[in-house]
Amino acid sequence: MTERLIVDYEGRIARPPREVGAQFGDMRHHASHTVHKGIVFTVHADDGTTCKFRQAVRLLGMMQIDEVVLTRNADGSLTSDVVSGTNAGTRFTQRFADDGKGGTIVHFRADLPVQGIKKLLKPLFRRAVYGTIDKAFREDVVDLEQMGYPRRA
Repeated sequence: MTERLIVDYEGRIARPPREVGAQFGDMRHHASHTVHKGIVFTVHADDGTTCKFRQAVRLLGMMQIDEVVLTRNADGSLTSDVVSGTNAGTRFTQRFADDGKGGTIVHFRADLPVQGIKKLLKPLFRRAVYGTIDKAFREDVVDLEQMGYPRRA
């Protein structure tokens, strides 16, 4: 059985949960506005419930290229499954909770298989994954709180 690495992250965004969830799940927006520096998104298909896209990012000096299927769940949460590529078998989940002050608490979980070099370097890999999530979250905060979502012409 493959060993797993679970990385949990939580943060607050000063926008309502519906807006935050919509932005997090809008991969066309992420691709066209370069929300995350250093992560390249290529959307293949999006039917409103399921989005299929490619994600490319450098982690610990290694290029990670993955094909991802994102599902927008009825409860507003998002589930992203890496179906092929460097991190095949990885699942990301994002949940959005009202903080009672007009903002959103985002709960993010990365559940990754670790084998080979990733298993050997698991503590370092954990820090790298957490750092990547933290950086991406801060970029989403800027996108939502400063740039505005959806963008206005």
